[in-house]
Amino acid sequence: MTRYGRLAALATTAAGAPAIAWVVHPILCGAIVSLQTTIGLFIIGVALFGSARLSERAFRLLRWAADRPEPPKRRPR
Repeated sequence: MTRYGRLAALATTAAGAPAIAWVVHPILCGAIVSLQTTIGLFIIGVALFGSARLSERAFRLLRWAADRPEPPKRRPR
């Protein structure tokens, strides 16, 4: 799958799950949207304010979701 294909699939899933849930039950839609928002804010909060190890892992998770390559490793001096 190409980079843009994966991004489109991720966006469709993120938007499609609440839309399908709205058809089934409106309260279920609210629960899914709030869960997605909470998880997204939690990952961003850990990336910005967590320890160095957790922050690095959160940024790796965000890069993985966006299908971006890992940055080159720094060589110790």
